[in-house]
Amino acid sequence: MTRPFPLEILKTLSKTRSDQASRKLGQVNRRHYEEQKKLDMLIRFRTDYEGRYQAVIQTGGAFETLMNFQHFLERLDEAVRQQRAVVAQADGEVSQGQVTVQKAHRQVLSMEVLSERHGSREQERTTRIEQKVQDEQVGQRIAHLLSEAK
Repeated sequence: MTRPFPLEILKTLSKTRSDQASRKLGQVNRRHYEEQKKLDMLIRFRTDYEGRYQAVIQTGGAFETLMNFQHFLERLDEAVRQQRAVVAQADGEVSQGQVTVQKAHRQVLSMEVLSERHGSREQERTTRIEQKVQDEQVGQRIAHLLSEAK
């Protein structure tokens, strides 16, 4: 009879942690993607607005209109800076998530190697026991045959 792998609970726990880390990385990647989309949209909007501002300058727009454009462009610049910071933070979370997933995956692989080694040792032990039983049975038959031959 083979004995169970004594670290089976840890093996299961490492798989659970790896699955959780992978799911969290997926969530972090989605957040990063969404934040990057927001940044790209802000940059496009700012570029378009800058084009309108330049058009107003060329057509000789009113001073107040030009000031409103400048103030709004400053607000857009600040929004772009803030969104870049959010994207940079999301980049860090993605990097950390990747490290966590890799570490968890290595732990799963380590547990699987230990489990396979345990299985191999148990198979060898079972084979030795079966061989011993067969040897004993053969020895008993030979002894029985020798006792009958006398």
